[in-house]
Amino acid sequence: MDIFLAAFITLFVIVDPLGTSAVFPSLVRNYSPAHVRFIAFKAAIVSSCILILFGIGGQALLTYLGISIPAFRIAGGLLLFVTGFRMIMGFHDQDQIESEKNVYSDKSDVAIFPLAVPLLSGPGSMTAALLHMTKAESFSDKGMIIAAIISIQTIALISMLGAERLVRFFGPTGSTLLARLVGILMAAMAIQFLIDGLREIAS
Repeated sequence: MDIFLAAFITLFVIVDPLGTSAVFPSLVRNYSPAHVRFIAFKAAIVSSCILILFGIGGQALLTYLGISIPAFRIAGGLLLFVTGFRMIMGFHDQDQIESEKNVYSDKSDVAIFPLAVPLLSGPGSMTAALLHMTKAESFSDKGMIIAAIISIQTIALISMLGAERLVRFFGPTGSTLLARLVGILMAAMAIQFLIDGLREIAS
């Protein structure tokens, strides 16, 4: 259970399903309710598969490419810090997402981009999934981590389906404050990733 909680908390902070739900309405504007539900389910399923598959097979891929776990931990920490910094500075606010000059303006398949990648299964969450999997000592431990991934994506799915209500509940100020707090936590976790990676290299 400790393994499940550790993976769940880490992924919850990084994936930020509530934050994703805040921008979801702007990404699916003008779609029918049935299509909106389809997009939400597709995004959650695709991101779950990405995190699970990368968590299980990521280490073999890194070994093939000659990349060590500490190096990947440091790279993931840097990417996660950038994401956290952008959240703190407001680059993931709804007005930024809606900007026509923003890369998210490509709506050819919003379930894949930007919902599944990078919002629900970006570099930070992929790093976290892999690092937790490398610490798992048994199949039951790996099962706990997979359960945590599925739980997070289920929360993301429910949040997207109820996005309009959540946005009204938190309001603009509450949503902005929540994003900033999550960004601070994400930046702190990124620094910890960097410290752990450097410590492993030095040892």
